[in-house]
Amino acid sequence: MAALAFDSAAATGGEQQEFVALASSLLQAMPHQLGQAFGRSASRDIGPLLEAGAPTEAVLALLDGWAGYMLSCGPGGRPMATVVVEAMGGEASAEGATPALALLGALAALLAGDALDADCAAQVDWRSNGARLN
Repeated sequence: MAALAFDSAAATGGEQQEFVALASSLLQAMPHQLGQAFGRSASRDIGPLLEAGAPTEAVLALLDGWAGYMLSCGPGGRPMATVVVEAMGGEASAEGATPALALLGALAALLAGDALDADCAAQVDWRSNGARLN
């Protein structure tokens, strides 16, 4: 999840379909007990949304029923998102090239938890100035 968070922050809009599909696969692979601990409901089939070219709606479908979110505009006009999972007692924010990538980055950062430590932060030094996680 830490790698997905950093990669979502640096991805281009053309890569968002691939990232949403990857996140969906990762969430579907989440062990049932872990999903229950997060309060995550059964996973929805987001394939039709991706096929229709609606990646943001697909991410919102992934979040539906177990995570709260907020979309805003960060510095430079890039989308910024915050995702909250009450069962985890926390939230994470991320910026991305599109609303879908910002939401994915925030969700992945929250689920990554301690994996987003100083060692992982060094991975983003080479990325563009607009790519960041909060």
